[in-house]
Amino acid sequence: TAVTPAAVTAGQAAAVAGAATAAAEVMQPPPPQPAPVGPWVAAVAKAKQVLSNLTQDQKLSLIQGDTKNRRGYAGWIGFDGHQLSFNDGPQGYNTYNSHPGTSTQFPSLLSVAASFDPAVATAYAGAVADEFNGKGSNVLLGPDVEIMRARLAGRGFETISGEDPFLGSTLVKPFVQAVQSKGVMACVKHWLDNNEEIFRMTMSVSVDDRTQHEVYMPVFKAAIDAGAAAVMCSYNKVYGVHSCENPRLLGKLLRHDLNFHGLIISDWGATHDAEKSLKAGLDIDMQKDDPKVRLPDEYHKLPDLLKAGSITQETIDKKVEHVLSAMYVAGQFDGRYPVSADFQGKTMGMQRGKQKTVVQADTTSDAHRAVAYQTIIDGAVLLKNEDGTLPLASGKKVVLVGKYCNTAKDPAIKQGDVFSGGGSGYVATEKQITPLAGLQAALGPDAAVTASLDATGAVGADVAIVCVAAHGEEGWDRKDFVLPDAADLVGALRAQSKSQKIVVVASVPGAVTTEWIDDVDAALMLFGPGEQVGPA
Repeated sequence: TAVTPAAVTAGQAAAVAGAATAAAEVMQPPPPQPAPVGPWVAAVAKAKQVLSNLTQDQKLSLIQGDTKNRRGYAGWIGFDGHQLSFNDGPQGYNTYNSHPGTSTQFPSLLSVAASFDPAVATAYAGAVADEFNGKGSNVLLGPDVEIMRARLAGRGFETISGEDPFLGSTLVKPFVQAVQSKGVMACVKHWLDNNEEIFRMTMSVSVDDRTQHEVYMPVFKAAIDAGAAAVMCSYNKVYGVHSCENPRLLGKLLRHDLNFHGLIISDWGATHDAEKSLKAGLDIDMQKDDPKVRLPDEYHKLPDLLKAGSITQETIDKKVEHVLSAMYVAGQFDGRYPVSADFQGKTMGMQRGKQKTVVQADTTSDAHRAVAYQTIIDGAVLLKNEDGTLPLASGKKVVLVGKYCNTAKDPAIKQGDVFSGGGSGYVATEKQITPLAGLQAALGPDAAVTASLDATGAVGADVAIVCVAAHGEEGWDRKDFVLPDAADLVGALRAQSKSQKIVVVASVPGAVTTEWIDDVDAALMLFGPGEQVGPA
């Protein structure tokens, strides 16, 4: 049935009206949360038993995040026997450049999305969780499940959903289950409507309820239905109110509509008002640890707010119940999480002394590299392959053309590297295998495989492989869809020879334009492939 302009206009008007209604109701108290179901029934019951025996200081330690003494992790909460160590990210264990190469630089989650394969999500998530176990971290800050409606978003490479809530819902279930089968808590992010980076701290988003439920919430619902124990609220405002102090977002849509009984944690520095956040539904306040701007956490104000009567003990206890329930669901108390031998039988103070040893451990393995390698292959998209150009025939003279054929580093990239996006989802490593090294190894010592920065080095070659990359990173959005250098290199090669086979191999963080594609014989897209790009 044809969609008429009048129908579009009516639909837009309904959406605008719905968003206005939601905005008007943003500060209204949410309806009561439904009773827990499935594994949450037992988890909540156990949490209440533990809660009844805790001191006030122990309770507060479970909801007031520690980033200043973070012990090598992104953040920490708890007390002896009841602690959570949070770490980035969804694409491998982020050592924050301290111990490069001790964790695998997996492909981006967008590669997992591009595989359209739940088995890929399972293998990938299990391998990442294994490395979290080895590093002593029991909360994985991921997966990232945003629906990329703004396709230039800087962190588009991090999402397991791509642009499709059905795809994301299909893949997030095995991802969450694989992570939590290892005793590591999956923290699904970022709740909600987080689609841009550059204005993420100040922008406000207005979305009607139907669009929330049909587009932006389904992947979160699928993750929660799969047992996800934690959700992270985002930096942006929704309906004019910060996400982490938004009663409609946390109480109505998440707690009531999705019946989520796990913990809600703020993004780092996303808590702006302790009283508002506590009342709205935020469980853990995790403040930003910035050497230039030391921000005190908001929840250190809770004792004074309680004394003043601004908040109630019942509200604090509910937050602690959510944290403990999440720990039970994720297997933190039943032996599912293998505590490091360096930590066993030690108090938190003693563990701190062993932390350096644990965090520096090399958790990479041939098995994990094999998962990374296979994920790249399963997520690769062959845009064009005329006359069987790929796979390459033996005995051909091959020249790789472009500045990214034999390096993974670029001084112009401030976060991340050539084959991996930047920010909290980045994993630093010196173990990347470049396209040149990978192709030389694959074709053997007798093959004529060389590299050139520009087209002149490819004169006389049977095949020219153009290595190009676009970059995305946290905190900034891409300025356009252009794939840098692609048009210039392809144009120069084709001007030199009308018969030479030209192949473009591109590493991208999302959508790019392909105005050069008519002049190439084959084009292969890889989505932030990571360290195993060469072999793949």
